[in-house]
Amino acid sequence: MAYLVTGATGFIGRFLIPELLTRGEDVHVLVRPGEDSILRFNRCLRAWDAGDRVRPVRGDLSAPGIGIEPSWIAAHRGSIEHVFHLAGGLDSVLPGGGTRRVAELAGELEAGLLHHVSTVRVAGGWEGLFTEDMFDVGQPLPAPYQRAMLAAEQAVRDQDRVPWRIYRPSIVIGHSRTGEIDRIDGPYYFFRLLRMAAQLPRILPVVSPKLGDTNMVPVDFVARALDHIAHRPGGGGSTYHLVDPRKQSVADVFNLFADEAGAPHLMEVMPKQALDMTLRVPGMGWMLRQVGVPMDVIAHSEIGCRFDSRRTADALAGTDIRVPPLAGYGSVIWKYWIENWV
Repeated sequence: MAYLVTGATGFIGRFLIPELLTRGEDVHVLVRPGEDSILRFNRCLRAWDAGDRVRPVRGDLSAPGIGIEPSWIAAHRGSIEHVFHLAGGLDSVLPGGGTRRVAELAGELEAGLLHHVSTVRVAGGWEGLFTEDMFDVGQPLPAPYQRAMLAAEQAVRDQDRVPWRIYRPSIVIGHSRTGEIDRIDGPYYFFRLLRMAAQLPRILPVVSPKLGDTNMVPVDFVARALDHIAHRPGGGGSTYHLVDPRKQSVADVFNLFADEAGAPHLMEVMPKQALDMTLRVPGMGWMLRQVGVPMDVIAHSEIGCRFDSRRTADALAGTDIRVPPLAGYGSVIWKYWIENWV
């Protein structure tokens, strides 16, 4: 039985494919038309070193039927055990949403399971504990991306032809052993600021408003957890939070990387409301953009609720798949960024 994967050349997909290949089955990868997509696939194919066991399938999530040839669907009906949808984030920019089309395709293929990678961002502005069983519970969703991702989950839940499993990773950062990343996102936007702050005396802390909590996991944990949980026996209808069970404050994360940069620590001495006032100061947005920090990154780095992950912990019990403490691999993350992105 084979696999079909969307978003295989994305950040998580690049590390999931090698995990799937260890199981001895062929992996079909959706590849969008266009030279850039084909070049990206070919680069990943060389890194995977899988010969002809990874096979491109021409398709486009924005097209009816995902643009896959009907003859391919007919030829592979009943032979695709797992459909992995890693490109759900594109629903925020695709008209109509690609996830619904992927769910329809999984049904046409008579797949065994549909695995949809969502995000903990669907919790929106929920306060308190957000469990793995919670979905649309009236949580505030101020960002279009959050609303799109909740709608994508709804599309998966609405179909009844294929059993599904949904995975919600928190903020995904570099590989815990190599530091590897393929784009600048999330906390990486602040690394340039830290290098600039390294010119200041370390003995003097940087005063800041309270920045709240966050949650970050390395991409290798996400890929290994996703692979393991996806292949557990049983049906679908479950959601898994791929998160760090330990408490992480934005300031603690910032200060961990400040130590790597040789920069002063943050000291949170002002109320949280001061952050909003600071961001409204004329010219502040321009200053942040000049050093490569989008205005919404600060808000997106904070996660205001806690995430229950007991189902995930039970599914991973008896394995060595755990979220390593950020303090144990933060230096690896920083070193890779310095050597490859500066």
